[in-house]
Amino acid sequence: MSDAAIEQSAPAEWFYTQSGQRKGPVAAAEIHALLADKAIDADTPVWRKGLSDWLPLSKSELGGVLRDEPPPVAATHINNGFVWALAVAPLAYFLIEAMILGYQLNTPYEDHQLSSALLWIIPAAANAILCLLDQQQLKAAGYNSAWITFFAVLLAPVYLFVRAQRLRQTPTYGFVWVATFVVSILLRAA
Repeated sequence: MSDAAIEQSAPAEWFYTQSGQRKGPVAAAEIHALLADKAIDADTPVWRKGLSDWLPLSKSELGGVLRDEPPPVAATHINNGFVWALAVAPLAYFLIEAMILGYQLNTPYEDHQLSSALLWIIPAAANAILCLLDQQQLKAAGYNSAWITFFAVLLAPVYLFVRAQRLRQTPTYGFVWVATFVVSILLRAA
């Protein structure tokens, strides 16, 4: 059997990228399974022997599987309520902080460990909840949101900017978050 005949009879071994790393070789069936599990998406770069360069999964011969699913909901039809709540949250956190500090001033002889802990627990928990709820909404709309879990839980402003970029939206809510954060700092200093 010639080399060309062996190459044609052997199943194609595919490589793909995930988190900036090359993965593979894997069979086409495994690429399909990763796609079904939403571990990769239509924009994931793939390569196999015979291709000159990496190309998006949607442009490869494996992209035919993608046509069986509807495309993600248009970004203009996604509810941005959670991200707008997150964008103005620094002002709400300032008000909560003012109430907690007012309580502490009015009760000078009490132990304030719990109320002091609430100063950072409330914003961290609220940010995480708002981001994770928005992430679930994006997943239901057909967007792969696994790429942003870290930002969703720990870095709310980064989440807002990355989300806007991913959905090809203007990052207005990210800029509003920065502005409200600056205003909350100025209010604390006053």
